[in-house]
Amino acid sequence: MKMPALNLRRTYLIARRDYLGYVKTWGFWISFFLPFVIGAIVIAINLAGFSVSPTRYETILDQTGSHSAAILQSEADKQEELMAGILNGLGGTVLNEQDAEELEDIIDTQGIDEGKVYLETKMPGSTSRMKALDSKLVFIDPPSRDLEELKSYMRGDKMASFEGKDVKLNGVLHIYNDGELTADYWSPNVTDNPVRDLAKSYFRDVSVDNYLGSAGLDREGYEAARESRIKIEAFDPTKKATADGEGQKVGSKDRIPYLVAFALSMMLWMTVFSGAYMLLTSMLEEKMNKLLEMMLATTRFSEIILGKLLGVALLTLTAILPYIIMGIVGVIGAIIMGPSDVAQGLITAFSPKMIIFFTIFLVLGYIFYGSLFIALGALAESMQDAQTLTTPIMFVLMGAVFIVPIGLTTPDSPLLIFASWFPLSSPFAMLMRLPSDPPLWHLIASVALLAVTTLGVILLSGRIFRFGVLSGAGVKVATDWFKRKILRRKVT
Repeated sequence: MKMPALNLRRTYLIARRDYLGYVKTWGFWISFFLPFVIGAIVIAINLAGFSVSPTRYETILDQTGSHSAAILQSEADKQEELMAGILNGLGGTVLNEQDAEELEDIIDTQGIDEGKVYLETKMPGSTSRMKALDSKLVFIDPPSRDLEELKSYMRGDKMASFEGKDVKLNGVLHIYNDGELTADYWSPNVTDNPVRDLAKSYFRDVSVDNYLGSAGLDREGYEAARESRIKIEAFDPTKKATADGEGQKVGSKDRIPYLVAFALSMMLWMTVFSGAYMLLTSMLEEKMNKLLEMMLATTRFSEIILGKLLGVALLTLTAILPYIIMGIVGVIGAIIMGPSDVAQGLITAFSPKMIIFFTIFLVLGYIFYGSLFIALGALAESMQDAQTLTTPIMFVLMGAVFIVPIGLTTPDSPLLIFASWFPLSSPFAMLMRLPSDPPLWHLIASVALLAVTTLGVILLSGRIFRFGVLSGAGVKVATDWFKRKILRRKVT
């Protein structure tokens, strides 16, 4: 079949019209800069140490007199352990090995506060950034020993006191013995109950201690037994062995490529979906406004289709450019500042093979679905018609995106392998197979099959487009043709 001749200037003018039609609007630029604005606000909030969670003032009404001190100590120990982990994590990413070990020794011997001072000297501004991570849960002495009166404090009728200022009491943990040890938690906040969770953890530990004590055992021996359990490492026999035995060990660097492939597959899906849908709405708008008839006076069908594909492709690329920039910056930052295994995993994930085939599948997938949506837009007479016509394709796209997560858990799944060959889902599924290093001929064959199918879709879409525009055909004409030609039924 002879391909129709193209006038590049007319194609360029159509592409420019579709591109500038969106780019000149205020809404486009607001959405374009919004990710940068939100990112700057988040960074500013972190630097300022601002927390969206207000400080909660809680109290313990322990009528047994045996548990409140232990609960408070368990909370202090938990916060100490949490902050030590945060400091060690920060130290591990921005300090050298010697400084990180020195930071750990300071935390163990002198406490969290001295660790913060040390880290501030090594990384100025770290204290303000960690401020939002500090505990916002403050325990105060009960302003009353009567539960009914404490309820008035929680309702705001009365104010409690903390360090000389009036504060509202947010919650009360009531511990009493009414034939058996009982604990109730009272708070107007019914969705966030950290004190209730803390009490449950504490009393669970008490039950374990009592059980161990009945057999003459203690908590220290129990914890030592748990720590001495066998550690099971994971190894991959397909990896190259090294003298130290570490070469075949499975770690973060082996899992990161699958996460990157998942992110790229979702990005590919969103790009194809948004671009194809914009092509549909653009075509429908121009048909309803009789603009297509005016364009056909000086332009060929092939030039209109190609121009729209190019214009909306550039528009889609422009729209996702902020996310691309932020993603690139994030990946480079993680490679430079992150742990070595994370850096190695990211370098492996963004291999030349991944970049090349991601680009190929992005182009072919966009052209494939874009051509379909252009053809359906030419048939539709209203948005309701367009929704009716595109529903089957939308189901296919949704099915494709549901297949993608399978690659995270079972990359050798027969369903994923089949989807990587099926043209409607191959752009997304084959990307998820790339971290498993499939044979090169699988990749080339999948691309070739998709390219041939895409060419067929372009030719079919051109005929549907010509039929829909020239004859003014709509959904009814298409359904009548289907009934007459395929179902062999008479149409009245």
